[in-house]
Amino acid sequence: MKKLILALPVLAIVLVSCKKDYSCSCTDTDVDNGTTEVTMYNYKVEGATKKQAQVACNEATVTYIDGADSYKTKCDLSK
Repeated sequence: MKKLILALPVLAIVLVSCKKDYSCSCTDTDVDNGTTEVTMYNYKVEGATKKQAQVACNEATVTYIDGADSYKTKCDLSK
């Protein structure tokens, strides 16, 4: 029983740090000459830790503004 109790924390750490597949949910908002177009999509981040997947989603977040026109992509990690 003691061996099982000692093995559980080690097993938990191994399972938490495993690389998995994650998904980023993104929304594109494009404003061009007063017309707004919104597009939603997902993309996979394969074989990553949760921290790596979060960084990948954050890097896909972009904002571009040129006068009255703008383009924004907002991505969030989902599972």
